[in-house]
Amino acid sequence: MNNNNTVAGFHVLGTENENLKLNTNKMYHWHIPKRIRDTPIAQGDIVLVQTKRGNRPLLVVNVFREEDKEKKQKYKRVIKLLEKEPEKNMFLKVKQSGHDYGIQKRLFNTKC
Repeated sequence: MNNNNTVAGFHVLGTENENLKLNTNKMYHWHIPKRIRDTPIAQGDIVLVQTKRGNRPLLVVNVFREEDKEKKQKYKRVIKLLEKEPEKNMFLKVKQSGHDYGIQKRLFNTKC
């Protein structure tokens, strides 16, 4: 069983020329419920998460275990894994507030 209980990532707004359009204004965090922790969620995966505006897709940037009980933050839940990261990828650099995240560029409906 995987001990990671939190994901961090960017909202997926849609696709443009078969590339993902991301909202990189702010990185958001979600809680991974115990019932889906057995599902291997990794960087570059797309998961379905709860938001104020309903369920939305999220590109995962980081998966980690958060144990700081002093924060007492309640995150909304990850609902399910929508798509695993493909094995063949190109790199897309997403910069936010001085950080450089090596996020994998995702191609939907890739033609071979």
